[in-house]
Amino acid sequence: MLTNHHLEILVMAAGTSSRLGEPKQLLELNEHTLLWHAAVLALEFTPNVTVVLGHKHEQCSDSINNLPVKTVVNTRYEEGLGSSIACGVSTLEECDCVLIMLCDQPLIPRIHYKKLIETSKEFPDLIIASHYDKRSGVPAVFPKHYFPALRELKGDKGAKSLLETNIYQYIPLSNNESKDVDTQEDWERIRSDFS
Repeated sequence: MLTNHHLEILVMAAGTSSRLGEPKQLLELNEHTLLWHAAVLALEFTPNVTVVLGHKHEQCSDSINNLPVKTVVNTRYEEGLGSSIACGVSTLEECDCVLIMLCDQPLIPRIHYKKLIETSKEFPDLIIASHYDKRSGVPAVFPKHYFPALRELKGDKGAKSLLETNIYQYIPLSNNESKDVDTQEDWERIRSDFS
């Protein structure tokens, strides 16, 4: 068991939102962008938060410029989520693990992130993933011995390959809570459920 559990959080916010037709990072809920809400949530758990930007990175950065987070721009964001994870993890220095979260899942409750982090303290050598829609994925906590593999990710599959080939613990999440914004229909549903 780790006595000093140094957690970093990466907020993924680099994508082009091609199916939505506008940058999902900049959609607004209660007068703040989805990206702002995600960064504020991450800061509740650690001061060590890095936001990975790409598409519309200047506007995205402006929307969180009042928050004490680091930003990094993935110049290869068009290659997909895997390249953004690799970019973000390559900036991490001294830490025991990283929680990777998306900026477009605002219905995930705080308690779920807390469970992920607490479980990672209990099982510091295992990946701790979320489980929904009959699969496991992010948000997820990865111990540092997975960082070399995360830095090698490519394409749009994210860290799915690591979850398919490694033993991990998972924390259940309802399909409603795990909703992300891919289409205007998704956005309308999330807006109506957000409080």
